[in-house]
Amino acid sequence: MNGAGAQKGVERPTSAAEASRSRSSDQRRHFAIYCDESGVHGTRLMGFGSLWMVWERRGDFQQLWRDLQTAHFAPSEAKWTKITKQTLPFFLALVDEFFARNWLMFHCLVLSKSEIDLDHHEGDWDLARRKHFTLLLANKIKRFATPGKVYRVRVDPIHSRYQKADEAAEVILRNLMGQAPRLSGQQVIHSLRTVESKESLGVQMGDVLLGAVMAARHGDVTAGPKLAVIDRIAGHLGWHDLRSDTFPAATKFKVWRFWDPTSGAPRPEITRRPTRPR
Repeated sequence: MNGAGAQKGVERPTSAAEASRSRSSDQRRHFAIYCDESGVHGTRLMGFGSLWMVWERRGDFQQLWRDLQTAHFAPSEAKWTKITKQTLPFFLALVDEFFARNWLMFHCLVLSKSEIDLDHHEGDWDLARRKHFTLLLANKIKRFATPGKVYRVRVDPIHSRYQKADEAAEVILRNLMGQAPRLSGQQVIHSLRTVESKESLGVQMGDVLLGAVMAARHGDVTAGPKLAVIDRIAGHLGWHDLRSDTFPAATKFKVWRFWDPTSGAPRPEITRRPTRPR
């Protein structure tokens, strides 16, 4: 990649062996998880996204961002809705940097509102949304958590009539972690806090990636710059489009398409294995 973001003082593995050792050591490191949601206002699909960052890499992440802002014209806040002809080089570079860093991951949950049985959620759509958001976090953290490993969760304000939705999510998440035998008695969840996206670069990157995933499924994007970002992400995955979910073993970039196999309906998406990310 051209520009300062590929040059200044941000550590990057230089060989396959070094990359392997780095991934192994990251398994013992703490994580920050930055969360965002999409489709809460009348769209057919709803999504929850989570950008995962090795906690000890926060300084590298901030430097990466500064370098990209120096090298490209960047909006005051990086969001899917801010992708234009003028800002496109910045967003393409941002996507490239995400895939270049083995200490960044993105996991999301996509679900159709018509597939949610509110009988399982006290007939409350607000509760159903919050439960699925917590389900995404619990499912993914359980896959990675080991004793002594700590997770800090930062969430863009949760759309809910319940003013303490973040506090409720934290309590539920802690309880779910405690139910896993190997994590019993462990302080897996350090904290879950609401943050404003303008003040959180992690939430901003997650917003861009989730926006691309959701836009590809809605199929309503016609603007060239946004289509270019979708194509760039798909290209990093080795795909020709971004309309598939991934196998459970995917780690770098994972799309989990919610589907009830007991419904009798066919799977809503083809599952594909990313062929390029490490």
